[in-house]
Amino acid sequence: MADIVQLAENGVLKYLKTHTKAVEGLDKELAKKQDMIKDTGWIKAATVGSNVLYYRRIGDVVFMNGQGDKTLPRTSNALIWAIPLGFRPDLPAAKAESFFTLDNTDSTPTNMTIVRLRTDAITMIYRNNDMGCAFSRVIFPTSDPFPNLITNK
Repeated sequence: MADIVQLAENGVLKYLKTHTKAVEGLDKELAKKQDMIKDTGWIKAATVGSNVLYYRRIGDVVFMNGQGDKTLPRTSNALIWAIPLGFRPDLPAAKAESFFTLDNTDSTPTNMTIVRLRTDAITMIYRNNDMGCAFSRVIFPTSDPFPNLITNK
């Protein structure tokens, strides 16, 4: 026997009471709304060196946070983090890459750290500081299926 439901959005009734299968496309719309509120919580990334990097996915957006330290590679195209499935970025097809200038923890204005985001990894482009940097503004969209993690909320 099918369930009889009445749906509400922000407390406002949106559909008449009906069988859920009777509203065409309802299952897909509900799945989209549910995906928008999914949150993996912060996950510690396996990075090179002793850098501390965390990432999280909320809906279709991936956020990174953490500190790069003296163990970050200085050589161009050196791997920093291999991005796992469920968190890989949507990038323009023509380029398939994006660049981020990170905030440095030292006070020398000419020092900088630039990283490259590709579809499966973050790599170093340029680093001339001896201290560290912050991954605080690395944010990107993803269309990967939402990961099935134990930490899902």
